[in-house]
Amino acid sequence: MKKAFLFTSLVLLLFAACRKANNPTVYDLGVDLQNTFDKDNVQVEIDNQPLLNTQVTTNDLLGLATSISTANTEGKHTIKVVVNGAIEKSESFTQSSELYVGITYNKTANDISFKFSPHRFVYD
Repeated sequence: MKKAFLFTSLVLLLFAACRKANNPTVYDLGVDLQNTFDKDNVQVEIDNQPLLNTQVTTNDLLGLATSISTANTEGKHTIKVVVNGAIEKSESFTQSSELYVGITYNKTANDISFKFSPHRFVYD
């Protein structure tokens, strides 16, 4: 009886492990283009897959130019942002739950920065 119980437990454990490997967990990934975009052409890629390619301008009252939401699998990923075909920045991140990325652009310093949060950004 103990052998049958152990065998059944082992089979169920192996089945669960195989199922998880074949069906990765999917979470929401939100990407917000935030401050100081002004008629800038912006490209955003996640793991070399295009997510956004458009011209954006930040609404100064909200501090938001545009927001994109997509589904993303659990694990390690890379986000890449290109502004006006010249300024480029990439950063690696690990997603293990819902994740929100705020992207800001400092035109004077030619710098792109990322903020990662487990919570949606609030714009008033």
